Amino acid sequence: MFLLMVFPFLLILTVIVHYVFLSRMAIIFETKWSQSTKLITIICCLFVAHIVEIFVYAVVYYFAHYIPGIGVPQQIDFDQWINTLYFSFVAYSSLGAGDLSVSGPLKILYGLEAINGLLLIAWSASFSLLAMNRVQFCAPCDDNHATN
Repeated sequence: MFLLMVFPFLLILTVIVHYVFLSRMAIIFETKWSQSTKLITIICCLFVAHIVEIFVYAVVYYFAHYIPGIGVPQQIDFDQWINTLYFSFVAYSSLGAGDLSVSGPLKILYGLEAINGLLLIAWSASFSLLAMNRVQFCAPCDDNHATN
């Protein structure tokens, strides 16, 4: 029951974080930076956005033992921040490491984080493609192709 209340909040929070990062990165298009500097900055900012979103879930895992009805996972020591963060990275990226697993309601959150991460990573990929088109990343290729 708790996950039904928490997950929509986590989903909305991570989407807002992603949206804020993307909307702030639109300013980069208006700079007089070179196209490579713009693209590198955009990719780095997207990476930071994903790290922030992973941290959001990691905080929930870290404090899971305080949540009524969740219980403490048997195989993962979520009292150690590094384990919690690693688990969240694995879930968000849909990597699915075999060395870590949870039981009970956290299994559902693990799966939901993977879907959320997949959607946000796809959003980043489409933004990157739009950014490359906007800074005319492939313009030199088109010029060479047209002259041949």
